[in-house]
Amino acid sequence: MSKRVGLIMIALLVVAFALPALAADVKIKGDFNNRFMVYTNHNDWLDSEKGVLGDGTSAETWGEAKYRMWFDASTNDGKVKGIWAFEIGGIEYGKPGSMGKSVGGSYSGDAINVETRWLYTDFQLPWVCEKARVRMGLQPFKVNSYLWAETVMGVTTDISAGPVNLNFAWIRPYRDETKDPDNDVEDLDAFYARVNFKPADGVKVGVFGVYMTGDPDESNPANFKTITSQYYQVKKLGNETELDLFNLGVDGKANFGPVFVNWDLIYQTGSIDGANFSESYNGWDYNKGVVNEDFDVNAWFAHFDVGMNVDKMKFTYTFWYASGDDDGSDGDLDGFMTIDLDRADSICLMEGGYTDDDYYTESVGLLDKGMIFNKLAFDFKASKKLKIGAAAIYMMTAEDIEYVDQDGKKRQEDEVGIEFDAYLKYKIYDNLEFAVNAGYLFCGDAMDFWEVDKRDGSSDEDIFISTMRVRYKF
Repeated sequence: MSKRVGLIMIALLVVAFALPALAADVKIKGDFNNRFMVYTNHNDWLDSEKGVLGDGTSAETWGEAKYRMWFDASTNDGKVKGIWAFEIGGIEYGKPGSMGKSVGGSYSGDAINVETRWLYTDFQLPWVCEKARVRMGLQPFKVNSYLWAETVMGVTTDISAGPVNLNFAWIRPYRDETKDPDNDVEDLDAFYARVNFKPADGVKVGVFGVYMTGDPDESNPANFKTITSQYYQVKKLGNETELDLFNLGVDGKANFGPVFVNWDLIYQTGSIDGANFSESYNGWDYNKGVVNEDFDVNAWFAHFDVGMNVDKMKFTYTFWYASGDDDGSDGDLDGFMTIDLDRADSICLMEGGYTDDDYYTESVGLLDKGMIFNKLAFDFKASKKLKIGAAAIYMMTAEDIEYVDQDGKKRQEDEVGIEFDAYLKYKIYDNLEFAVNAGYLFCGDAMDFWEVDKRDGSSDEDIFISTMRVRYKF
């Protein structure tokens, strides 16, 4: 590990000293994030879709570090620049580890300990206009923060002409390395287009579409991919299904004096062929599932924020509806399926804790049952250095979670619960921040599904999480 980091630093120093002679401007930026789990009563829950709720307390406290550095080498006129960002983390205090091997430029980056986070060239497109640029390589890619917003390999184009902005992209999440002459090479590709415009002062609107296509060339049903309600996300499918997925959406925001509104609407359709589906979760099964099926996808997502800025205060109400699937035994997938993203709207369910490598879900729903999400948030900038806030959240699944309890009785529940969150952020120095937050989820009866010791149709466990960070950015 130390030798690898040392070689990286030597290479960076060579580049930093050599580039000035080539009329390039080199900037070094960093994000040194020291994070701590102050306390959680359910460490068993924080396991990336594998979490459960045991009877009683699974208490834990830990510390970790996630450091990122990136190098921006641009020509003096800004027409060409290269970005290289790498990450080390999150390394936990006292946790034994092993060196991970790079798996290329797939979803969300490429490795485990020393990770290539970004690696791309960005240049102005000649002969078009000054505001036309191309990026190619491993880069931050965002379609919509509720659908796809993560690092991935691809070629993207950004063109601005007056009040209109155009985006086009070809993304390659997976490459098929088949060399057998009897098998076709079938890659997974995504094609993206967006137009942004301003129909009025203070109003921005975007219309976008993403088409994903892939075919693993698998004809043996015994080898078909099983889609589960537990791992219900496009990136979890890999390149093991025949995918023809369309995402069509509109989003935007508007400001009317102190009042602001944000909105997103996404329709998802297409097919996922040559696959199985199972509602089983860690061995619990309501005997629902289908095999060797060509699935029709028909799902949607709607979100809006409405809020107001009053002096140093901000009030925000957030609502979203992610459609769910009400029947796991048919050939339809009606649950909204995100592609790859990180959501921090909830501390107890999502990545709202500062130790954000440990969470239950990074999606906008639970299982394939979707989500009805309501959040009322208050933020107050007490001074130039101090900011505090609090929120109340009420969550339900869009469709009932169905399961059999410990007595063999069928249960159908949709109430996830009520969560209360709070945070404090303080600038110790201009570029050094201390922050602490906490969340408490009063679990609704739908959370009984995740209990492993007393699954009786009634929630018996609540979740508490408090995290802290000291973050140096330059």
